[in-house]
Amino acid sequence: MGTDLESLANTTTARTRVTTGEMAEELAALGPRWSVVAPDLQLTLKGPMTKTGQVAAYAGALADELDHHPNIALEYAGLTLSIHTHDKQAITVLDLVYAARLEQWLRANGWPPA
Repeated sequence: MGTDLESLANTTTARTRVTTGEMAEELAALGPRWSVVAPDLQLTLKGPMTKTGQVAAYAGALADELDHHPNIALEYAGLTLSIHTHDKQAITVLDLVYAARLEQWLRANGWPPA
């Protein structure tokens, strides 16, 4: 896998489990708004609902594109997105690709790296 966001976003969408060492590298590339809350890779954003609602809409479109299924909680004060590959019961390359593509969109749309 890649060690930077661009490389990660362009990685194949294999459903291969991610090792602990790989996870540490990829979390560093994603940035501090991403964490592992077992068994999920989790994004936490704070902001107005109009802005986080746009994130939820893009996250849903990306999920359709990748045929993946995140859980998205949109609340007044922010958004929490949790994802893992259900058939593997683990975080996989597909989850990291999803996260990297979402993070790229965030950075391009007014969410500077935290």
